[in-house]
Amino acid sequence: MKTPEEAMELIENMVTSDHTILRDRAHIPTKRSLLELSSQDVLLAQNKLLSKQLEALTETLSKLPTQLNFVQPLPSTIL
Repeated sequence: MKTPEEAMELIENMVTSDHTILRDRAHIPTKRSLLELSSQDVLLAQNKLLSKQLEALTETLSKLPTQLNFVQPLPSTIL
């Protein structure tokens, strides 16, 4: 139950607060255990996995023309 001006002020305060929290977290070094990963670490791991899958797919597709050359079409016979 706020006026549009009050709502905008509230939103701006929330954004400012979020930026402050994120900035403060960035400066606090954290000791990570083996199972704790930052979101950046997770993204890097996913990117590496996708890259490997893409390489495997590219290799498979590059072999496809060679494999297709071995398949000889059956001669058609007209009766």
